[in-house]
Amino acid sequence: MSVRLKRVEIRNFRSHADSVVEFNSGINLIIGQNGAGKSSILEAVFAALYLGHPSFPRGYRQVNVRIGASGMELRLEFDHNGRNYTIVRKDRESYLKEDGKIIAEKESEIARWVERNVFPLHVYRNALYIRQGEIETIITDEETRNRLLRKVLGIEDLERAEENVKETLREIRRRKAEKENLAGREREIKEGIVEYEGKLRETTGEITRLRDELSRARKELRALEKEYTGMKSLKEEMVRLEKTLVEKERRMEGVQELIKNYEKQVEELKKELDELRRKEERLKELEEPAKEYERLKGLLKREDELNAVKLERERLREREKHLRDDIRREKELRKKLEELKAEYRKLNEELKRLKKSADEYERAKRLLGERDKYLNELRRAGLTREELRERLKKLDSAKTELEGVREEIVRVKNELSELIGRENSLRENLRRLEGAKICPLCRRPIEEHDEEEIKLEYNSELERIGKMKGELERRLKELEGRNGKLEAILKDERRLLTLSKVLSLLEEVEKRLEGLDLEKLRGEAEAFEEVGKRVVELRRDILNLQEDLDKLEGVRKELEKIEKKLEALSRKEAEVTAEIKKSGFSSFEEIKERLSKLEKPYEEYLSLRDVPKKVEMTERKVSKLEEARSAKERELEGIRRELLKLRAKVQKLSQEFSEEVFEETERNYRSLLERVAGLEKSVEGGEKLLEEVRRHLDELKERLKEIEEAKRELATLEKLEKEMKALKDKITKFKAEEEVRGLAEVERIAGETFSEMTKGKYQGIKIIREKRFKKERLLIKVLYQGREVDVDFLSGGERIALGLAFRLALSLYKVGNMELLILDEPTPFLDEERRRKLIEIISQHLRKIPQVVIVSHDEELKDAADYVIRVTQVGGRSRVEVESVGAY
Repeated sequence: MSVRLKRVEIRNFRSHADSVVEFNSGINLIIGQNGAGKSSILEAVFAALYLGHPSFPRGYRQVNVRIGASGMELRLEFDHNGRNYTIVRKDRESYLKEDGKIIAEKESEIARWVERNVFPLHVYRNALYIRQGEIETIITDEETRNRLLRKVLGIEDLERAEENVKETLREIRRRKAEKENLAGREREIKEGIVEYEGKLRETTGEITRLRDELSRARKELRALEKEYTGMKSLKEEMVRLEKTLVEKERRMEGVQELIKNYEKQVEELKKELDELRRKEERLKELEEPAKEYERLKGLLKREDELNAVKLERERLREREKHLRDDIRREKELRKKLEELKAEYRKLNEELKRLKKSADEYERAKRLLGERDKYLNELRRAGLTREELRERLKKLDSAKTELEGVREEIVRVKNELSELIGRENSLRENLRRLEGAKICPLCRRPIEEHDEEEIKLEYNSELERIGKMKGELERRLKELEGRNGKLEAILKDERRLLTLSKVLSLLEEVEKRLEGLDLEKLRGEAEAFEEVGKRVVELRRDILNLQEDLDKLEGVRKELEKIEKKLEALSRKEAEVTAEIKKSGFSSFEEIKERLSKLEKPYEEYLSLRDVPKKVEMTERKVSKLEEARSAKERELEGIRRELLKLRAKVQKLSQEFSEEVFEETERNYRSLLERVAGLEKSVEGGEKLLEEVRRHLDELKERLKEIEEAKRELATLEKLEKEMKALKDKITKFKAEEEVRGLAEVERIAGETFSEMTKGKYQGIKIIREKRFKKERLLIKVLYQGREVDVDFLSGGERIALGLAFRLALSLYKVGNMELLILDEPTPFLDEERRRKLIEIISQHLRKIPQVVIVSHDEELKDAADYVIRVTQVGGRSRVEVESVGAY
């Protein structure tokens, strides 16, 4: 399955606003600082391939779209089996092209096509794509290893299939029991059918009899109903006429009462009208005095106007005086303004000079704060500068020594292993020598004395090997003890390196503080603040003075307006005085004296002013009441005529109607009506019973059909049960075979790859299945010099090699010919030895894979790469650029 990534375009995805990444054959390294957006490129490739897959997270687009953007867009180009493919994922549009032709347009269709034709999603996730820290976990973490092997080998899928078959079998057996239970009720159902058929015949006969009786009763009822209805209508008509007669008599009494009331009201209103007309005559006599009073009252209002004119004139003259004083101060203000401006310019120059010292003092304060912070960090660590330097020297020495100790441990282990192999070989030869006639080494005949000499020689050699082993084991114990002590020292490496950085920064700050006169700088900084305050005050005073001077022009204009207003007020005062004299009065006091004489007649005039309207309203009321009385008198005459007619009708009907005959007819009618109702209810009950019997009969017949169908279905279910049992056995057998075959193939590929990576030091690996506490475990053993050793026997770099070999084996097993491998941050948790071994493996062994994509922040990996892509982040946006080709 040949797949090669060519290019991915990323828009508004995570930190990538608009990025383009091109991939080459060989080892592609995507490098950059943490958080720059490197892993987002791999995530974009993954999303382009599988977005729309059922197991893909919901809400993926919303979570990963760039903040502030409306939607994301991904475009992936890759080659597959000699054809070119392009996948485009947009918010409202997605499609897959093969050699430029669209072959899928829905997200789910694209994901299905990738799943079927390129890689299944679980293979991509678990075999081709190795995430951060996962290289070694497959070796060291048993749970991770078991889960991954089961997933990649397809064991999980087969177990799900097995469980599905079991569930199907349970459902078949449940349905089979249902059908058997139903078939067992056949006799009971048939007996029920016979019983309900008898009830059906019996109920049908009873309903026929009741219907005949009901028909006769209804015929009799119709005849009696006609007679009863006629008599009832006659009675109702008599009741209605009598009721109407009573109502008319009451109405006549009411009308007569109303006519009397109207006559009384007319008489009272005529008396009121005579009084109003006398008042109307008096109103005419008071009209002239009232007019004079209102004219003089209006003239008196001018007194208030005259008083207001005098007050306004006084106010304006006072304002005029103040404005003239302000104009006289103009020269004094301009002089003061020039003085303030001169002082402002002088202090501004001084402020500029002091600002440099103030800025320098602020920088010094920040440096002092940094110095105190670094000193506090050293104090919290409990170390002096000298102690820290001494610890760092020990750390460097320990790192150098540790490398030598580890190499010596490996050498001693190798020598021990060789001695153990030699010892086992000698003991095997001694065993074979017992009673043998042929030497196991040279294959020549041996005599008895020769046998003893050979045994003596072997035992001597074994004794010598035993001593060498003891010395090597003691040496190994010493080395491992020293290794533990050195590793304990190195555990504190990260903290000491951090403190070393703190010490460097502290010394740099102290160096920058040297030569600074802090007291002088503080004094000039304080002076800078004081001068600054005075400059602000001067600026405010200058602005206020300038504003006052600007206002003087407005003062002149206001003064001109005031002079014009004073002239106008003098003219108005003269006009009011002239108007009073023209009215025949010399003062307002004379006007007030005349008004006091006219006040009483004027009040009487006001009290009588509404009399004409009242006269008119009263006349209209009298007219309406007389009209209403005439109308009621006509209505009264009409009611008398109607009463005569009604009394004649009631007398005639009373002669035609007999109450005793009506009551007898009503009793007979109601009795017959009850009988008909009872018969109808009986018929209705019978029909319901008939319907119920028929329904039960139909149900029983339907159940009988179901039983026949159940008998036929039972045969099918029994056949299906046998087939499902056979299928379950096949799946169980295939699962076991697939697990054995898959583990053997992974063991072979991983062993060969590991042996090649270690240059033949290890001959392969063994995957051992072990069952403990009813739970199966998969253990890994390494073949070393003809024996199986634990993974703990390996050095750190060899574990990385084994982990990577195991991962490659899983990938090769699943996809056959491995064309693509992706490593995401493979180095963060690796020590120096493991990192060095990983770089060596990448350079020497992963180069056999046509395309490898590695994401890392480790600059050392550049030496192993063919193509280096640098990712940086500027202003929250990831930027991608090709940095260089690697060493190859």
